[in-house]
Amino acid sequence: MSRTPYTIPEFSFSLSEIFALIGLVQAVAVIVYILFRAGHVRHVVVPVFCFFVLGCVFLLDFGHSRLAHEFPLYPFVQNSLWLAVPAFSVLLIIQVADLGAFPKAGYWLNLLVPLAASILGWVSGALVLDHQSCQIFDYCGMDERLQAGTVLGIMAGLVCFWIARGSFEPLSEDKETKGERFWLIISFIVMNLLFIFVTLLSVSGTVSGQAYFLLRDVLGVGMSYVASTSLFRIYPPSIKLEKRETADKPSEEDFELIRKLNQLLDLDKVYHEFSFSRSDLARELGISEARVSRLVSMAFEKSLPQVINERRIKDSLLLLDQTDAQISVVAEQVGFNSVPTFNRVFKDNMGVSPSEYRLGNKNESDCGK
Repeated sequence: MSRTPYTIPEFSFSLSEIFALIGLVQAVAVIVYILFRAGHVRHVVVPVFCFFVLGCVFLLDFGHSRLAHEFPLYPFVQNSLWLAVPAFSVLLIIQVADLGAFPKAGYWLNLLVPLAASILGWVSGALVLDHQSCQIFDYCGMDERLQAGTVLGIMAGLVCFWIARGSFEPLSEDKETKGERFWLIISFIVMNLLFIFVTLLSVSGTVSGQAYFLLRDVLGVGMSYVASTSLFRIYPPSIKLEKRETADKPSEEDFELIRKLNQLLDLDKVYHEFSFSRSDLARELGISEARVSRLVSMAFEKSLPQVINERRIKDSLLLLDQTDAQISVVAEQVGFNSVPTFNRVFKDNMGVSPSEYRLGNKNESDCGK
């Protein structure tokens, strides 16, 4: 009795699928590494969300040839998630630029931009069809819907980066890891803009579908690679190390250094020098920059840039209330190196611009007379 020989099934993958698989592995590795490395939940949420979405699009690209024909919505969902990557990248850029600070609520609204673009693309794609039988909730006219969603998604990506155009400003306020953070941000911006450009070429028909898949997977792998080489040097130490540090009670030397720190800030007002940084403060105290960060966190439960900016804004309020000095003069006096930076930080802290604050106080004074 003869037996049929067992044959091993052959697997073949296209080049784009290989890159998608590489990107998926990298995205998962980044997420796992961040979860074990970041010492606070605020450091975890944004990068995990960003690379979770990136991992999902890699997974969808890898399974496209096998699953897209079985699920009518597959290409539309796949395309929509890819077009959401710039919005998540913007959140990561903002957090990295601000030394790991959790992005403000307004920046999270960025995520609604690609979502709105996908919904409008789905609806408008149905509306442009000639025949009346295709309703909004029907799985028809997928090519038109996909085209409309892609065009609106390109616009959404550009809008997200326009909203975050001021995210570079915190880089000028603190020299610690400035170069590392700067090049990480530049890399993410360039790769996202290249992705938007490649998508535009795909919509215009200049780049074929297969080439587009390959190019966007290559750019996605590039983002994961940059994160794996740069992001971990920017975020705080591992949970184990951070817990060990914070568990230690402040020593007498720590209390003495905190007293000197308060003197430098309250009496000497060293932050009025716009170029003053963590390294300068470390030199004044005669300790390492890492220990400066620990002392500031211990004394104020905030980062050094936050402490400095809050004190600068507090001093600016006195000048705005008690003098008629120009906004540019006030900004320079309290330690800001540019009026746009002063306006942004002031509005973040006070909810209004310096000019609006001064005008409001003047109106209250006039009414009291």
